Amino acid sequence: MRNKATLTLLLILGVCNGATAVAPSSFVVVANVDTPALDADTLQKIYLGKVVEVNGRPITPVNLAKGNVLRSAFMEQVLEQNDEKFVAYWTVRRYIGKGSPPREFATTEDLLAFLRKTPGAVGYLNENVQAEQGLKTLLQKR
Repeated sequence: MRNKATLTLLLILGVCNGATAVAPSSFVVVANVDTPALDADTLQKIYLGKVVEVNGRPITPVNLAKGNVLRSAFMEQVLEQNDEKFVAYWTVRRYIGKGSPPREFATTEDLLAFLRKTPGAVGYLNENVQAEQGLKTLLQKR
């Protein structure tokens, strides 16, 4: 009886541990259709405020809200840093008058609506979300 209870507990812990470890690591970076092509290096510079226009067109990066697992994946795979470092970076830049961090959206739907209506807007979505009219894919991470 004791071995069965131990086995059951281990199975439950294994399932719970696996569930918490699953985070979307696949996403697409999309932009308003009038946005020029951007590579990963340029995207990184845009999100860090080092590039604000490409080919004479203003670029507006947007983020999902802090704590979103998709945001974490984007931070790690494109910006090569975690969310805490990103927030600290922008706290200093804002303090010294070097700009403001990308606007944040609570939901993917709000982010999509902004991307569609804002020329030069760039953001990221789960790869399963259809990028509909008015958007183009810039980068895909799997």
